[in-house]
Amino acid sequence: MNKLNLLIIALTLLSPLSAISSDYVMNDYKSGEEHEQSVDSGDPCVVVLCMFGKVTGNSGGGECSSPEKTFFNIIKKKKGSFLPNPTSDARKAFISKCDTAGKDTIDKIIRKFGKIKL
Repeated sequence: MNKLNLLIIALTLLSPLSAISSDYVMNDYKSGEEHEQSVDSGDPCVVVLCMFGKVTGNSGGGECSSPEKTFFNIIKKKKGSFLPNPTSDARKAFISKCDTAGKDTIDKIIRKFGKIKL
């Protein structure tokens, strides 16, 4: 089973797919047809899934670029200066909106990427 199919299964289990933000194609193995599926890059659960993949050294491929960008675009500044702790707090608040994400998962993501400015 490839990474894309694993991502689709995980997203299905973690959260209902809602608004369209990025598209990918899933092959229907029974009919051989391709169907467009949507991933909501603004969904905290999708962001958690992709960021946890980064924590564990895995990648969701192109499907995770938009959710990762959503996470790293959460930035707090004061007078133009990057504030690492408030940024980390804001990122944690956002991904904590995913009810299915465990506290340990969220803490691992924040420990590794919470204060990083890209």
